[in-house]
Amino acid sequence: MTAVTLAQLSISMEDGRVSRWLVADGELVSTGQPVVEVETDKATIEIEAPVDGVVRIVAAEGDIVVVDGILAELEPADATPVTAPADGAAALPVPAPLHDAGPAPLEPATATSPRRSGPIASPAARRLAREQAIDLQGVRGSGPGGRIVARDIAGAETASAAPVATPDAQRLREAVVGNITASWQQIPHVHIGGDLAAGGLVEAREALSASGLDVTVTDLLVVALARALVEVPDLNGRRLSDGTVERSPAVHLAIAVATANGVVAPVLRNAGSLALSEVSRERRRLVGAARRGVVDGRDLVGGTCTLSNLGAYPVDFFAPVVSGPQIAMIATGRVADKVVAEDGWVGVRPSMWVNVAIDHRVSDGEAGGRLLASLERHLAALPEGLS
Repeated sequence: MTAVTLAQLSISMEDGRVSRWLVADGELVSTGQPVVEVETDKATIEIEAPVDGVVRIVAAEGDIVVVDGILAELEPADATPVTAPADGAAALPVPAPLHDAGPAPLEPATATSPRRSGPIASPAARRLAREQAIDLQGVRGSGPGGRIVARDIAGAETASAAPVATPDAQRLREAVVGNITASWQQIPHVHIGGDLAAGGLVEAREALSASGLDVTVTDLLVVALARALVEVPDLNGRRLSDGTVERSPAVHLAIAVATANGVVAPVLRNAGSLALSEVSRERRRLVGAARRGVVDGRDLVGGTCTLSNLGAYPVDFFAPVVSGPQIAMIATGRVADKVVAEDGWVGVRPSMWVNVAIDHRVSDGEAGGRLLASLERHLAALPEGLS
């Protein structure tokens, strides 16, 4: 049988709560069909069937399942054929034969599954409770569905403490902070930066604006960066919770978006194969949904690299934190005219500082250097390569 498991969506994610099953136990499903909704710290997401099969539910609604825990198992559709007895009695399923080697598979009711019992609580709340020796059984949760969040732990010691944000906003803030903290603590960072020539970026933006197309610098950066990541696949992928590295042939670029409740990073899928107009349209949809607080949970998962652009502010440089389990994160500052000397010539040209943060367990600074070189080439080629 094939397991439907809970993937780690961020480095700080420890578990998720089964919100709702979208299919019934024993139902036949097809590959890619959403089968269950799981609530995490950042969003409620749908998890799809990895293969065709008959659903055997393992985790019930309300259960807390840890990362990599089993939510359900998919039994091959032909594993329990039905035969009709000769005497006309009701048809009965015939169990699939067991293999000669190895133990018999466990039934879902008794299978070992890494569930977590006890009250429903966010990872941040569980961590605070452990640090302060607070029994979660005695804490009343103020989050969705009675979920215990971090401020409820503080309330366990200071009953008069008033909430400062709505539950959903507070939960998002906790998730963002928890992910950054875990990234700093667990990922050995290496930062590689360079002041890249951005004349092609400026020229492309001006030409597009003159033709009446409302395209942003971020749209152009997405196009150039996605093309660069295709050339430098070392930095496009994820380091999974078991330590294995999964590099992706497609660029699913997460774009950091500042909202009133914290930074979220919706994913622009297949960015390396999209035309500029498609990139611009999809980026606007994702950013708009994120700022309105209605981003679909499915748009927050599956990123293979992240872009954080602060070019709208007087920012030249900042050091990004890798958004685990991704391998790298790219930070870009403003485009500004700078004095440069090259081949005996001194002049002024548009430049932009780009900084690459890398998980040193997976890759190194040399890959960052190759990415910067590739990005600079694609920035220069923007005026000729847009559609």
